[in-house]
Amino acid sequence: MNSELNRIVELEEKKEFDLAFKSYENLYATNSDDFDVWKHFYFFLWIIIEDMPNEFIEKINRENRLQKMFVEGKANFDGNAEFNFIVGYTMSIFPYEFGNYEVYEKLSKELITNAINIDSENPIYKMAYFGDLQDKPSEYEELKLKSLAIILKKYNGIGLLNKYFRQVLNRVKK
Repeated sequence: MNSELNRIVELEEKKEFDLAFKSYENLYATNSDDFDVWKHFYFFLWIIIEDMPNEFIEKINRENRLQKMFVEGKANFDGNAEFNFIVGYTMSIFPYEFGNYEVYEKLSKELITNAINIDSENPIYKMAYFGDLQDKPSEYEELKLKSLAIILKKYNGIGLLNKYFRQVLNRVKK
């Protein structure tokens, strides 16, 4: 992670969301083809709906920005498994944030499938996919165990993206 992006992620940790947003906006303006910048900014826009007042969300035109980030990400990173997973996963949670609920709910499943097709060895992507299927419980249980070490390593850093995925993807009961 570059130093400017690391500084912004630290702002997220401190809950300085307004400053983090402005910093993301500036960094993304000159680095829109950098996947790490894109994914952290995209995820920031997606997750702040839970933590920010409506005035802030409206002021930054969050929904339109999120949709624009998706379109730009698709243009730049469509062949990237992690792009497909992150967007597919977030879109599956709130498809209406992107437009027509039914269209984007279906697209979210396609994106997660794309992630698996691009990186068929990644158990995290498969776990997210099988988590929606009711007819494959044993495969899902196996994938939860296979994913745990990868999740704890991949998402061990600071920031909203790491914290969120470390929590929601760790599906092993203690």
